[in-house]
Amino acid sequence: MNKKYLFLLSFCALFFAYQYGIKSAIPNVLNENLQNYFNADTSQIGFLVSLSYLAYTIMQIPTGLIIDRVSVKKIIVSSFALFSLGLIAFVSSSNYFCAAASQIILGASSSFALVLIMKVTNDYVAREKVAFISGLAIAAGGIGPIICNPLMARLSSSYPWQNIVICFGFLGIFCSAIVFLMIKEEDLIRPKSKANLHAIAQDIKTVVSDYRYIGISVFSMMVWGACSSFCDTWGVPFITHVHGISKEKAAFAISFAYIGMILGSPLSAYLAEVFNNFKKVMLGEAICFVILLSLVCFAQLSIISLCVILFAMGGFAMCQFLAFPAVLSLCDKKLGATVTGIVNTITMLGCTILVWLIGCILDWSRGSDLTYSATDYKCSMIVSIISVLFAIFVLHSVKLSTDYATSEKKN
Repeated sequence: MNKKYLFLLSFCALFFAYQYGIKSAIPNVLNENLQNYFNADTSQIGFLVSLSYLAYTIMQIPTGLIIDRVSVKKIIVSSFALFSLGLIAFVSSSNYFCAAASQIILGASSSFALVLIMKVTNDYVAREKVAFISGLAIAAGGIGPIICNPLMARLSSSYPWQNIVICFGFLGIFCSAIVFLMIKEEDLIRPKSKANLHAIAQDIKTVVSDYRYIGISVFSMMVWGACSSFCDTWGVPFITHVHGISKEKAAFAISFAYIGMILGSPLSAYLAEVFNNFKKVMLGEAICFVILLSLVCFAQLSIISLCVILFAMGGFAMCQFLAFPAVLSLCDKKLGATVTGIVNTITMLGCTILVWLIGCILDWSRGSDLTYSATDYKCSMIVSIISVLFAIFVLHSVKLSTDYATSEKKN
């Protein structure tokens, strides 16, 4: 890979890590600070955070369409700078409505991060290496929360937290300025997609009318929904109630799932390259994932066993990541960002629905009891197991010829 393109991809990964880490650290580490600053309760803070995710999801398809039609340099510079300015604006006023507007800006600008990685690798990396290189970039980006959470906690204990957030914002602006100065437009591939409504509608129609794209998207939605709903929302209380482990140890165990995810992206891509087939690897890892998820749900495990199983579970869950290089191997390069945006939109909608559905099942199972029992949590997690089994069935039913050799000849 040419050094200037490697530099561009590195900054795409940096932007992914930066926005992912910041969006994770602020509500987790600074939750009480935010409540006091905005004079808000936990539900209002939760609403603020949800606005960012809502804007992120809504923007995925427009993001793909924009990236396929505008210079990648302009996109990464503007989105990096806009996210940073939104971060500064978020803490510059204690007005709740200003904070809500800032969260929408943060969500909209961060929606470009993942799609940029897939676009750059699809355009500048040999077709047979797209999965592995993009997997490495996303794995590098996944380190963002691991760094930002403890860093934000340490700095906020010694300095005013608003100043720390503002410093992170200026750091992002500095990084966007480096991209602006170091990357030259003439070195980049010019977008080939037309910027008119007819061409845009035709591109979307091409994707949504192909059952293969939809089938892979549904697989991604179901697997990632099961993984995300457990690790990001329900995992700690589930482990606490079902396995009788303290909240601190449960959170420690969940962290192993995130480490597994970081290593799982490039490993899944490597296996797809070794077997010369996306579908086999995606199905095999999904089967392993659902077996391990079932063990966590129904077997009585020690803390050590949980850490090991959750680590492996996080790694196998990244079969979902292969959905992106798989669809890219099926489409024309000029549609790369559009396809990525559509797949990610469906994926994120699935996460939102499954998190809500598990909460509803928990309330239904509890009935008139005042507290949730281990049985209630086990009952709610059955929906995640069914979700992954359905994903396996859907992908198995989709006829794909996703091996690298076929894709290279076709494109």
